[in-house]
Amino acid sequence: MQSSAQKLSAARENTAGPDVIRVSKAVGDNLRANILRALADDSFAVLELGTIFGMAQPAMSHHLKTLTDAGLLNKRREGTSIFYYRCTSVGHPFLTALFKELDKTPLTTTQTRRVQRVYRERLRRSREFFNDHADALAKQTELICAPSVYADAVIQAAVQQPDLQRRRALEVGPGDGTILTALSEHFAEVVGVDNAEGMLSATRQTTQPYPNVRLLEQDFFDLAATPGYNLVLASMVLHHSASPTAFFRHAGQLLKANGLLVIAELCAHDQEWVKEACGDVWLGFTPNQLQQWATQGGFSLVQQQFLAQRNGFRVQVHTYTARQA
Repeated sequence: MQSSAQKLSAARENTAGPDVIRVSKAVGDNLRANILRALADDSFAVLELGTIFGMAQPAMSHHLKTLTDAGLLNKRREGTSIFYYRCTSVGHPFLTALFKELDKTPLTTTQTRRVQRVYRERLRRSREFFNDHADALAKQTELICAPSVYADAVIQAAVQQPDLQRRRALEVGPGDGTILTALSEHFAEVVGVDNAEGMLSATRQTTQPYPNVRLLEQDFFDLAATPGYNLVLASMVLHHSASPTAFFRHAGQLLKANGLLVIAELCAHDQEWVKEACGDVWLGFTPNQLQQWATQGGFSLVQQQFLAQRNGFRVQVHTYTARQA
C-alpha cells in the first residue's frame, strides 16, 4: 500500500502540468510541430487539417491523437465533426515557452495558401446559404432566437458608455436593420456591412428613411484595416464566421483606441440541425472561447450578460474595449 507521502507525491505529479518527455517527443516531429503552428489561434476539423497538410484522414488522426495525449491539443464536438485547437499555456511556463518558439517559424507558403482555401470554403458555404435562403432564414431565426430577444440588450451595451465617442459605428450582418436605425440616433454615421445581397435587401427597406445610415455589400474582412470606428457590433454573426479568431483581430484593427466591440452570440449548444437550416458554421460558443479570442484580438472585457433561454438556445452579450496601443 502507498504511504501518505507517496499518495501526496502522486497527487502532485498529476497536477504538475505537462509531461516534458511526452511533449518533447510529440513536438519532435516536423509535421506535428506545423500542426501546432496552424492551430495557434484557430481550430480546424480533421479533414480541414488534412487539406492543409495534404494528408489522408487516418494518418492525420494519428498525429492529432499523439498531440492530444501529450496535452498539447484540446478538441470539441461541433455536431458530427471534431475540431482541434491548441490548449492554453496559462500557468505552464514550459508550454508558454514552447509555443512561443514554435510560432517564430511560420507555415510554408503552400500550407498558408491551403489555410486560406479552408477559410474560403467556409465562407463560400455561408455566403451561398444566405443568398439562396434569405427569405426562409427569417422564419428559421424565429425558431432559434428572434432579434427582439437580444436587440435591446445589444443597443444598451453599445450606447451606455458615457465616455465613448459617437462619430462612426459599424454593424456586421445588420439583418433587418432594427439595430442600425437605433444606433443612428446616437452616432453621426452608422454603417452596415454584409456580403450577401439577399440579406441587404431587407436592411435597405428599414434604413432607407435614415440619411446617416450607409450600407455596404462587402465582406467584413475586405474592409480596410484602419481604425475608423468607435463601435463595432455583431449580433448572431460570429457563428457564421469562417474564423472567429480572425473576426476579433480584424475588429480590433477597425476600432479607434478605447472603441467598443459588442458581440451577441449563442451559447454553446448541441442542436446540429441549425447547420443545415440556418447555415451555421459553429454551434455557439462558451464564454471562455469568446474571451480567449477577444484577448488575442487586443480587447479587454467591460461587461457580459446572459439572457433567458428560449427554444433551447441562450444568448450571451459581451462588451469589450479596444486596448490602447
